[in-house]
Amino acid sequence: MQDVNRFLRGWAGYFRYGNSARHFLRMMTYATDRLALFMAKRHKRTRRYGWWTVVHRSPDRFGLINLNGTVVAPRPTRPRHRKTECRR
Repeated sequence: MQDVNRFLRGWAGYFRYGNSARHFLRMMTYATDRLALFMAKRHKRTRRYGWWTVVHRSPDRFGLINLNGTVVAPRPTRPRHRKTECRR
């Protein structure tokens, strides 16, 4: 779980500026789904059992970090795009 969280924190740090809440939701859904599939295979049960175990039985989703609230407005002191010089 530490490796998955480290990976998600890296993506969150890179994409946190701007309008990326929708992408974070997709990443969290995918990570939760993969964790549920892992739990289901480990216990030799269905995917539905894995999803129920991860989402409902574990309040912290077995240590999976939450990316909600990590979106930050763009920094006003930094320009969005670099100004390029036109060479003729």
